[in-house]
Amino acid sequence: MKRQEIQHKCDKCKELRDLTLQLHELAQFSELLSNQQDVYVRRKGKLQLQGKVYTKSIGKWLRLASQLEKVEMNPFRYEEAYYYCEPVGDMLDSHGRHHESIATPLTRFIYVSNALEECYRFSNNAYETEFDMSGQSENMEYLRSYSAQAAYILNSKFHACKLPKYYEHLVENFLKIIKFYESHFKARFDVALNNDGSTSYGLALVRNIRNQVAHGVFPIIEDPEYSFEPYDQSTKKVIINLLGQASRLAAINIQMLLSVLSPGFESESYAQECMDFDTGDHFKQHCTFIYLINLHTKQCFGLNEADYFAIRSEWLDH
Repeated sequence: MKRQEIQHKCDKCKELRDLTLQLHELAQFSELLSNQQDVYVRRKGKLQLQGKVYTKSIGKWLRLASQLEKVEMNPFRYEEAYYYCEPVGDMLDSHGRHHESIATPLTRFIYVSNALEECYRFSNNAYETEFDMSGQSENMEYLRSYSAQAAYILNSKFHACKLPKYYEHLVENFLKIIKFYESHFKARFDVALNNDGSTSYGLALVRNIRNQVAHGVFPIIEDPEYSFEPYDQSTKKVIINLLGQASRLAAINIQMLLSVLSPGFESESYAQECMDFDTGDHFKQHCTFIYLINLHTKQCFGLNEADYFAIRSEWLDH
């Protein structure tokens, strides 16, 4: 893969919000929902209550991901040679910058993955209800893992006309990076690296990257400036790009799942905004599930203070 192919942004990608802003907006929206669902496990054909899941918990992980600025490294901590050897100091400084550049998007992805795990659990109630209503009579295979249940919800509830804006384009871009990553690092995937057209295919790719990170097999490449490993700066950029795209797609899948699973806004904050005599009706018209499913794209309305105060001023002027 050529360097310009990695760095180039097409017209569709230029319409996307910064990843951290997308995560912030989704965190705010999750808190405005303030929903909770029971979570079950099925044993010997009977459901047993396991606990509850909250959209606020999803929002908390997303807020951490959105506010993460930089993971700091200190390669000098257990070294002394740099006191009397300037080249060693230069090398350690380079190592620190290199590992920070990978650790930051990696940590952000871990936070987003935790939010996605909570969203999997949020899908359980809807899946169990559907299985009890139709699955058993149709001899439908029961899916035990929450991630598989979430994928089923996506495939059964979404069609091409309802997908988030540019979603298919983003999945194809992610797949290109995945193929480069797979060939260079011999990474293993439990799905074919050939888009099957299902709504949940993008989620399956994200889940594979998440599992590689969780199981400790995701590659942590050494500093290309000083390493004997066969990786250069362009390969490093692929890793960083991979983590960024995985975080974005994970967040969009959370958007999709919440849009079909949430019973609606149940927070006091949402009710208070809607009761505002001057702007409540405008807020209600803009803060919708249509906004949720496309909040990764640039638009005038936003739940962040800068965008919200700006559009609120426009509402008041009119």
